Amino acid sequence: MILILTTSCTEIFKTEIDIADCSNSDTECSYSESIQPIFTLHCTVCHNSTSPDGGLSLESYNDLIIGNVIDVADSLNSKLIHRITGENSSIMPPPPRDRLEASKIHIISKWIQAGAINN
Repeated sequence: MILILTTSCTEIFKTEIDIADCSNSDTECSYSESIQPIFTLHCTVCHNSTSPDGGLSLESYNDLIIGNVIDVADSLNSKLIHRITGENSSIMPPPPRDRLEASKIHIISKWIQAGAINN
């Protein structure tokens, strides 16, 4: 009985979010499989559609586009990249929350550079 409960509850209490690693140069980054999971894990606790800090929600692709924080195909000039790297502005997520790992920043940058497609 305990074994059944343990195995059946694993998915219910899952706290990890799967992020498709598209950092390989040959792999296209998918918004739904790579980008949104990063936002869900690190950003939407504050940047959600219910109470969007700074007026920015990152819960959906449309929210991201409306938020005007990315320059499509130009990650170097995207406000989002400046915020998550701390370049020219305060870093997001703010302390004491953990910074985004370089690999996740690379994935977001690569996706923006490739046109920030909703795929």
